[in-house]
Amino acid sequence: MSGVKVERRGAVTVVTMNYPERHNALSSSLAEGLRLAVAEFSADEDQKVLIITGAGEKAFCSGADLKVMGGEGGVARKLPMSAGPDILGIAACEKPVIAAINGLAVGGGLEIALCCDIRLAADVAWFALPEPSRGFLAGLAAVVLPRLMPMGAALDMMLTGERMSAEEAYRIGLVQKVVPQARLMEEAERKANLMCGHSRSALMGTKKVLRFWRDIMMAEQHHYYEAVVHRVLLSGDLIEGIDAFREKRAPDFTKGWPDPLTRE
Repeated sequence: MSGVKVERRGAVTVVTMNYPERHNALSSSLAEGLRLAVAEFSADEDQKVLIITGAGEKAFCSGADLKVMGGEGGVARKLPMSAGPDILGIAACEKPVIAAINGLAVGGGLEIALCCDIRLAADVAWFALPEPSRGFLAGLAAVVLPRLMPMGAALDMMLTGERMSAEEAYRIGLVQKVVPQARLMEEAERKANLMCGHSRSALMGTKKVLRFWRDIMMAEQHHYYEAVVHRVLLSGDLIEGIDAFREKRAPDFTKGWPDPLTRE
């Protein structure tokens, strides 16, 4: 599949986002390849657990490719958000999904990890949600992150855009384990193989029950997010933020919260 590498190791499927020269940024081909790989895993009765990771030693996924998003006709001129609290069918998968976070997980890359059930991080990994510095706000993270970690920590991360280390992410519960980078896949496969020895129906049932508690009112919150983000887009700051990134300059953002009637 374009943009991803798929390996089946017994009952475990390993999907690697394979765009290391761009830090595994979510190009259209990589995103489509990941979507297809998840769908094929879900439909394969012989496969029990999915591991998602990134190629190379630097990045799990750096999120949207801003160099592609900008410019005339770039996708920044369209609404850059998912249709619901899921990315590429990962959160909707009924089988267990492990994120093996081998390096940076930024923006949409962190949101891919949030769609997974268990997050394991290499000791060199780090996390960030820099969307406000580009004139936008994180999508799925705004809905899911406060359900996984303390509200203050979520606000700190999303308002400042500062990096969070793997150790700090473990301390607040964002990731479940931190291991040396060289041992990351070994640990991910160890956990996956533990689950492979269990009842398939019990695994899926456990996931359904726990996700029900976590996901209560998630769809409603996402609808509210859509209403808010449309108003943010009226400011034009998203286009300015991405153009500034591409042109390697400081952005010139508008004065603030736009009036939806006057657009001022």
